[in-house]
Amino acid sequence: MGAPRKAPRTPKISPAAEARRELRAAVSARKAGERNEIRRFTAHVRRRRQAALGAVVSLVALVMFVAIGTFSPLMSLQSVTVLGTERVDSAVISSGVANQLGKPLPLVDVEAIGQVIARQPLVKSFAIEAKPPHDLVIHITERSPAGYLKSSAGFTLVDAAGVTIEQTADRVFALPIIDVTGASPTAGGFPAAMAVLLALPAEVRSQVDRVAASTTDDVTLFLNPTGSRVIWGAPQQSALKARVLASLLVNFPLGSVAQYDVSAPNSPVVS
Repeated sequence: MGAPRKAPRTPKISPAAEARRELRAAVSARKAGERNEIRRFTAHVRRRRQAALGAVVSLVALVMFVAIGTFSPLMSLQSVTVLGTERVDSAVISSGVANQLGKPLPLVDVEAIGQVIARQPLVKSFAIEAKPPHDLVIHITERSPAGYLKSSAGFTLVDAAGVTIEQTADRVFALPIIDVTGASPTAGGFPAAMAVLLALPAEVRSQVDRVAASTTDDVTLFLNPTGSRVIWGAPQQSALKARVLASLLVNFPLGSVAQYDVSAPNSPVVS
């Protein structure tokens, strides 16, 4: 049998080498700790940088979106629709705003469109509605006829503000004659006559043939078909007077009396 083998000897590390190894490990640990501390203390800086970058990207995207929407032909105005007209000629308005066609919808000159519409005396009010990507809708509210001013020249149909709607040789609509000085909407009695007409319920207003008002406090109504007269007086308390008159017409139908006096609505008189 051969001689038994001896176990290999573990190399003996000198104290100096051990010290150097421990120093290197300590230096590595210290550097790793420093790196962790730096990352910890600069995390908020990195977050701010990331947030700032995100804001810049969002702003650039917004600017590009607005620029595309504002200047791109993809958003150009291609049609104008005028709604709500009866007496107003919608074709006149459409042709007047035709110079806006082809413009990007956000750059359409709304003020210029308003000036075109304002030249139409029968327009009481209007609203402009954009319908992306290519359409514009103009909503018109026309003046409502309230009555006629009668003169030697014929009949002038006016609204409650006295604005002329149309002039005709005959009385076309079943609306009352506004009998005021000079057949003029600037006459002192005109606002009083209109205030009384507007206070009447529809079923009573439809029976009025003529409203006479030489001054602001002597309004008189003449009713169809009998010509019965209603002494109204001043337009004050018109709501109450209208209710009283409606009640009188139920209790004293047209033709049964010649005159209804509601100038003192708490003490009405028929005769």
